[in-house]
Amino acid sequence: MEYDLEAWTTCPYDSAHRVPRSRIQNHIVKCQKKRPPLSICPYNATHRFPESEMKAHCQNCPQKPLEVADNRPGGQITVPKPILQREYLPETDPNHECWDD
Repeated sequence: MEYDLEAWTTCPYDSAHRVPRSRIQNHIVKCQKKRPPLSICPYNATHRFPESEMKAHCQNCPQKPLEVADNRPGGQITVPKPILQREYLPETDPNHECWDD
């Protein structure tokens, strides 16, 4: 029987556990209950590492988007301002023309 190596992955809690990639999330849920806690990668929840290794992993994570808010001043992620529907009502537009009058 021939196995596709890309379809299998190693459990982050026990390197002896080889799991189909499609089942890794279910396996992690079960395996984490029996092991010491690991930090979860913000880019891929199946990436689990000790706290001491997490910063290095986050810098080189293959799931990390190309552009991340790390380059913003202060390293803060800005939250978009919610736009209320009333700001779009024609009555609030100074250039609104009323054709019904």
